[in-house]
Formats: sequence, structure tokens, C-alpha cells
Amino acid sequence: MSSMNITKSKFMEYIRCKRYPALNNIHKRKDMDDVARDRFFDIIESLEGFDNIDDDFLEPDLSHLEVMMPYFTHVELLAARKVMSHFGGETRYGIEYGTQKLFMRDLNNFNLMCYVDVYNKNSNGINIVEVKATTSNKFLNLGWSEDGVKHSIFYVNDDNILKLKEEIDPDIINNKKYIKNRNKLLNRFTDEGVYVYDLAFQRYVIEEDVNDAKYYLGVINHEYVFDGTYIDGEPLYTDESIRLVDLTKITKEMLPKMKEEIIEVIDRITEDDESRVKLGKHCQLKKMRECIYKDLCYDRFPKKNSLMMYMGKHNGFKDPDGEKHDLYDLIEEGYTSMVDIPHEWLTRRNNQIQRDVVLTKHKFVDRDKIRAAIDLIKYPIYHLDFESFPCPLPRFKGERAYMQSLFQFSLHIEKVPGVCDKELDHYEFLAYNMTDLRKELVEKLCDLIKDDGGSVLVYNQAFEKTRIKELAQFFPEYSEKLLSINERLFDLMHIIKTNTKLYENLGFGTDRAKQVNYYHEDLSGSYSIKKVLPIFSELTYKGMEIGNGMEAVYAYAGFKDLTEAELKVKRHSLTLYCQQDTWAMVEILDNLRKI
Repeated sequence: MSSMNITKSKFMEYIRCKRYPALNNIHKRKDMDDVARDRFFDIIESLEGFDNIDDDFLEPDLSHLEVMMPYFTHVELLAARKVMSHFGGETRYGIEYGTQKLFMRDLNNFNLMCYVDVYNKNSNGINIVEVKATTSNKFLNLGWSEDGVKHSIFYVNDDNILKLKEEIDPDIINNKKYIKNRNKLLNRFTDEGVYVYDLAFQRYVIEEDVNDAKYYLGVINHEYVFDGTYIDGEPLYTDESIRLVDLTKITKEMLPKMKEEIIEVIDRITEDDESRVKLGKHCQLKKMRECIYKDLCYDRFPKKNSLMMYMGKHNGFKDPDGEKHDLYDLIEEGYTSMVDIPHEWLTRRNNQIQRDVVLTKHKFVDRDKIRAAIDLIKYPIYHLDFESFPCPLPRFKGERAYMQSLFQFSLHIEKVPGVCDKELDHYEFLAYNMTDLRKELVEKLCDLIKDDGGSVLVYNQAFEKTRIKELAQFFPEYSEKLLSINERLFDLMHIIKTNTKLYENLGFGTDRAKQVNYYHEDLSGSYSIKKVLPIFSELTYKGMEIGNGMEAVYAYAGFKDLTEAELKVKRHSLTLYCQQDTWAMVEILDNLRKI
């Protein structure tokens, strides 16, 4: 009788470090089992547009899983349909955990187990398909550029399956750039490698019973554009919405290492050693798979201005002799705070500013740069913020997977400097349900932002600029107005942080242009709006029902499950949240003017 079951999800967590199994044994979480957590990560890892994990990452919980699970389930169904259509034969799959085909393998009195998302058997053999709610672009983008030409380590064969190029060009393995990118598939800490590792674990288990199967990832085709066809109110997707990634060759290559690491996990479970370990990339800080026991291991770090909060810290630090010191090596030697690093080790000017501010308790301000940027702003100012839903499957005509489909905007109009009322000068649009209301959003946006040359102020403009450009493509009758709005975008973050090109154009030297304009010890290395806001305002997101972008996504995604009364409450909470974002910009700008 095996002493313990090890699923692929458990393996992926326990392989982090030798301390993890012991901590899990002591502090085992009851709110989500490892299967549910695995499903949650399959969804959450693919959501784009949430670059600042400090503010927008939420610990997995069942309510969020329940909201997103229908999308994951739909991807699984589409993948199963694709397999049946492409391979023929007999196909087994199940949308509920435990209904799929189960494989088990005993190793050192431990029971390894995995359920196969899609199991196919035909006249040519067996096909194992692990379905992931990520896109094929993640794999096709794995490559390098040479002489302006992009090269991927994958190619798409005649059956529309992604395969490693070495399978048609064996000599390519002599290309160092090819091998460098190929090795990312073997690294569980890369965006691609985490999925390959998952599949390789399954292969190790399955090989006990089947040793000649082919192994694939079933992912969403990033090139698939939804044509807007619905049946009974539900979108109708073709088989082209799913792509298979053939990882048979590379998972076979990983089997010896996989056995070693599974044995290592078994040893860790047996030893049950909770003593501290060296911190490192296995902690996956600020990543979606950040270790749930991080706080137990980083308890010696100050909450503010720790060594981990230096900008550009991943580049390490150099001492006067030119020796480079890796971040995690320094931590192992006892460095935990910003001020622990000697000033002469800081070769980046912005790091010097950070350390000096922490030591002196005096903020750093480059008034000339701030004022020069503010002088560029034209009135009236349209303070703009969007909320979007990056749905795994495209919902509306013209969309692709994970396209940031806008469902809300908030707008505060400031007619003259410092004169703006939070309520009277606020305008907004919020989709009242999950039908396609993009045109209504565009019409209202274009009506509210007049052709008066006023600046459209946003925070971190890349997101808004891309969304407006997409809207111009979807609705060509409004493209001229939308592209005109795009030309008027001005990024508030550039005033607080910096933008090299902007300030060089204003006549500042390159070194000064690269240097931050403002730094306060409470920023702790982050320029997210939720870090910046408390420095310039008493506004707070604390206590709000919806207090960050991820919560807004979940709220909107859950519209379909709400009663009319519940929907009214949720819409009000979304309105307050988005309004807070644009009003925050009003208050921050007003205080920047006073510097």
C-alpha cells in the first residue's frame, strides 16, 4: 500500500525546495486542494495585463475558480473535439476531475498518479493530450532574431501541429541560439517550461503502462479569430480554435531527470525537514505561482525597502573591485535591507537615489523635469482608465484569445488646473451584462472626449494605447476619432518616474533623462498607482469591495451568475473602483503641480 499519493500538482509544488513539504505538512491549507489549485493556475497564468503583481495578484480561492472554470472547461471540450476530429479512433475525456483516464505508478512505496485530460487510441497508437488554457503564441515566440528575421524553435506542420524544428532539420541543434531557447522548455521556471514539466511528469507515470504514446499540449490557437457565430446565445468555435504542440521528443529526453526529481520529492517528504533553505528563483516572487509559504521564509526582511525592492535588482551589484554579487547570494550572506548594500556597490543612479532616500528620510525630487512635463499637458484634461476582461476564448466578433475586451471606462474631465469635482465632473461606461457592448462604449467615449486638443491622461499608457488601437480596427467608422485620442495620450507615470525619450526631447541629458523624477521611501521600489497614491492623497482602496484590477475581472466575469439585485450591487462596486482610479490621477497631478 503506497504511503502517499503524489499528483503532478503536488510534485510541481514539492520540487520547489526541500522545506516546502515540511511546511505544507505543518500549515496545510484547507481552502483549496491541489487539483483545484492546479486548475486555478492554468487560468490565472495566462491572464495578461496585470504586470504589477504587488497590487493585482490575488491568492487563489474557490470563488475565483468557480467564475473562471467554465472557460477552462470549454477549452478542454474544444481540445477533445479537436483530437477526435484529427486522430479519429476512440477518445476519452471528462470535464470533471476523476472522470478522465487515470494512470498510476508505484515508486519507492509512493503512489504517483495522473489523470489524462484527453486520451486517444487509434490504429496508429496512443495520443496523450494535456490541455492548458494558454496560447500557441507562447511556444511560437520561443526563438531568436537574426538580421531582422524572427526564428522560432517550432514550426507548424501540414496538420497545423507545432513541432520542434530539429525534427525536419536535424542540423539546427548545432545552432547555439536554437539550443539556448530550446533549453527554456527544460526549465520549470520559464513560462513555457512549466507546462512541459507538467507533461513530462505525466509521461513518467504513464510509461509504466504505455511506452510508445505521443505526447501533446492542447492550447488555444492565438491566430484564431472568432467570426461572431452564436447558437442559442453561445459562441460557436471551430476546430481551428485549438492547436496541438507535439512534445513527444522533449518529454522523452526529460524522463531520466524526471525520475531523479520525483525521488528527490519523495526524500523530502520522508525527511520532513522544515529548516531554512537558500532563497532563490524557486520562490517565484511576484509570479502567479509565488510560493504560498513565502512569508515564512522571508520573515527576516523589512516590510519596507528591503533588498528585494531595489530597481533592477536582478542585474546584481558590483563592488569597487568589479566583482558582481548575485541578489540571492547576498541574501544568504545576511543582506536584507536596502541600506545593507554599501553605497559604492550601487552603480545605477536610481539605486543610489533609493538608498539615499531611505537613509535620510528625505524624498528625492527633480522639480525641473516634473514641471517641464506638466507644462506639456493641455486643457481640458481627460483622466481616463479602462477595465477589461482577457477571456481565454474570444467572446465577440473579431477577437482573439485573451484579447483585452473592454467592458468599462471612467473619465474625469478637468477643465482648468486643479478644478475638478469627483462626482460632477465624472463620466463612465459600464457594460450592464456580458453581451457585446463595445460599440456603445466607443460611442460614449468618442462623445465625451471632445476634439479640443485636451490631453488624455492615463497611468502606464501602453495598455490604453493598445486598447484604443484595437477599437479603431473593430469599428473603422470611429477610427479617425479613436486614433486622434491615442495621439493625445499622456502618461502620468512619466511625470513621477521618468521616460528617457520624453525628457531627452525636452533638452535634458541622457543620464538625467534616465533618472527618476520622484522617489519617496514609501514607494519601496514600485511606481504602481496604488503605491504612488498614498504619498499624494488620503484616498485608499482598502475596504472597497472591489479594490484592484483582478477583482474587477472576476466581478465582471461573474455577471452571468448574479440575480438582478446582486448585479446592481456588483455594478455599483465596479463603478466606484474605476472612478477611484481616475480620481486618483486627478489628486496626484494636483499635488505634483505644487512641487
